Amino acid sequence: MSQAEKFAPIALTYAAQQAYLAIEQQPRNKAEKQLLEQARRYVQAHSHQNDLRDLAGAIRELMGDAYQIGCGSCHIWIKRTPADAGQHSPERLAVVADRLTTAYRDWFEPRVPSGPRRSIRTEQGLPVAGVPITTSTTTR
Repeated sequence: MSQAEKFAPIALTYAAQQAYLAIEQQPRNKAEKQLLEQARRYVQAHSHQNDLRDLAGAIRELMGDAYQIGCGSCHIWIKRTPADAGQHSPERLAVVADRLTTAYRDWFEPRVPSGPRRSIRTEQGLPVAGVPITTSTTTR
């Protein structure tokens, strides 16, 4: 083995990722809705990825100049350009993320309830403030 082979950099490998697109804001018009649907179909067709950021170039090309496309450490975000977003800084329109590690929702999906929830098996659940502790076992 040569010296060059001994010290060759090891290629970075990432855990398998399953891409999905979540549309976080209601589309403004029919054309934007069609673009987002095309992006969703593209992501679904290329869902198995080693690095989701590899999809950013294709998403950027598909969405065009009216949208900003950027990458985080393991996701892709889509925003309207500031001119299209109005006075306020543009909020994220959609996100491409890993289904195995995230749970972004579409704008029309109901929100997941937040706060403490009681266990289905109350005898094994932790107490919740303001809720009396009861057991499901009968006493004899």
